[in-house]
Amino acid sequence: MKRIIIIGGGLAGLSAGCYGRMNGYQTSIFEMHSISGGVCTAWKRKGYTIDGAVNWVMGTRPGLEFYRFWEELGVAPGWKIYNHDLFLTSENGEGKRLLIYCDADRLEQSLLEISPEDEPVIKEFTRAIRKAAKMSMPVEKPQELYGIMDQIKLIKMLVQVGFFKKWGALTIGDFAKRFKNSFLREMINHSFGAENPMIMLLFPLAFQHSKSAGYIIGGALSLVGSIEKRYLTLGGEIHFNSRVVKILVEDNRAVGIRLADGSEHRADWIVSAADGRTTIFDMLDGAYLDEKTKKKYDTPNLFQPLVYVALGVSGALDDLPASLEGLSFPLKEPLVVAGEEKKTMNVRSYCFDPTMAPEGKTILVVQYGTDYDYWSTLRQEPERYRAEKEKITQGVIVRLEERFPGIAARVEMADVATPTTWERYTGNWRGSYEGWMFDSGFSPTSSMRKTLPGLGAFYMAGQWVNPGGGIPTAVMSGNHTIQMICRDDKKKFTSSKP
Repeated sequence: MKRIIIIGGGLAGLSAGCYGRMNGYQTSIFEMHSISGGVCTAWKRKGYTIDGAVNWVMGTRPGLEFYRFWEELGVAPGWKIYNHDLFLTSENGEGKRLLIYCDADRLEQSLLEISPEDEPVIKEFTRAIRKAAKMSMPVEKPQELYGIMDQIKLIKMLVQVGFFKKWGALTIGDFAKRFKNSFLREMINHSFGAENPMIMLLFPLAFQHSKSAGYIIGGALSLVGSIEKRYLTLGGEIHFNSRVVKILVEDNRAVGIRLADGSEHRADWIVSAADGRTTIFDMLDGAYLDEKTKKKYDTPNLFQPLVYVALGVSGALDDLPASLEGLSFPLKEPLVVAGEEKKTMNVRSYCFDPTMAPEGKTILVVQYGTDYDYWSTLRQEPERYRAEKEKITQGVIVRLEERFPGIAARVEMADVATPTTWERYTGNWRGSYEGWMFDSGFSPTSSMRKTLPGLGAFYMAGQWVNPGGGIPTAVMSGNHTIQMICRDDKKKFTSSKP
């Protein structure tokens, strides 16, 4: 039986492992951490579960092309899906609220009630949401395997290019300027970030409008646990606490791996579902590189890493309704995070998921984009590092107390993760949780090479070859990688459901 070694037991690695087994290959996953999941992770503190990954998951509605992946990976049969009514609640300094609904019709009505004079802009916005909700993304195979009929389908999809050019090049701040109503201008910028591209707002709203991206009750632990169980049931093997330091190459062909303990393992194909930079520049010493990939890593445009504050609170917060993105509100006094003043706070409650907290209690999450270099330097001085985390925690609690009087006395668990936490446990470069950020050239077919020039029997999978990253692209990438190996092996790719 031919063998595939997979570096990394995150979603892409587990997916590749599952599809490898479905196609008759012996598969061995080597994972640096003591658990699987990679960036799709959660951890427990004092009876609370802190989910560092799952907010919504693409493809949760039966009938969608992507739903097939969740069926084949053993997730869909037993999951429970929660679809939000509210996308975001946002407040200004006077406490006036803007409610962003998941349903585009309800959102349109709500915005028109606030500002009838902005009807043309509002309807342009909601039309774009509805249009995006009807778009189908190519997911069944990698572009490298497209035949003539696939190319024809892709050409038909090019009618969407105008949509992506228009909204991909437009920032949220530029769009907000179109509103005559000052409240809407202020709140759209405040809620979603003036510098972000509109495409990053439109598609999450579109997925919610079509109910195609719900929340899986149980979050990351439930999702990863189901896929790991499927992989092991299929007969795959996974080795934990097994950090890969080198990819072994003979005659410009990947033939195996060397672990940190010095042991070597050989296979017919090597798949790296690990950090992209570590794979290319450390495991392979930068020996196989094209100019496009080199430029990508020399001038990285990454998702900004996070400071992630989780609080376990006794009782419920009636003034914090369930919503996808939580409640955003201005602060009376800025919160300093990594030397940068944060003038607003966004707090999310997991009150809709009973598995995240003990009965009668609530877990809250506050997160901020932050500077990786600040935390990387600070981590070298453990006492200062711990003190800074504690300072941020107390700062968050104080500001939540101002908005929700009495909450400070009810906090019974606090936990903080920083970019170096993500880096330490997942290996992701600069703590970036989703890899490459979208740019103005983004399209539904955007991707990077899954191979490296001049290196045979080697593939990469996961967020570092699929700009935009995220849970769905990770599992899709694992599937696509095995399809390409089957092509190399001159065998028909097959998949199955449990």
